[in-house]
Amino acid sequence: MEPSNSKKNQSKFVRFSSLGIQMGAIIALFTWLGTYLDARYNSKTPWWTIGLSLFGVLTSLVIVIREVIKMGNEDE
Repeated sequence: MEPSNSKKNQSKFVRFSSLGIQMGAIIALFTWLGTYLDARYNSKTPWWTIGLSLFGVLTSLVIVIREVIKMGNEDE
């Protein structure tokens, strides 16, 4: 028995919602780590914060892209 169309859509909605929360958590964690390291080493320019924030954004985007590709393959 195949799941109904509304259940599939609901499942996708839940997966995308969790991806948004996961993205926010990853970016927040790396940004916090960057501000901690900048404070720890008394940096005049917040290089740790900038670098780790960008790393968090890129990491979360890779996770989202992989999940979207995986969902596309499941639909086929």
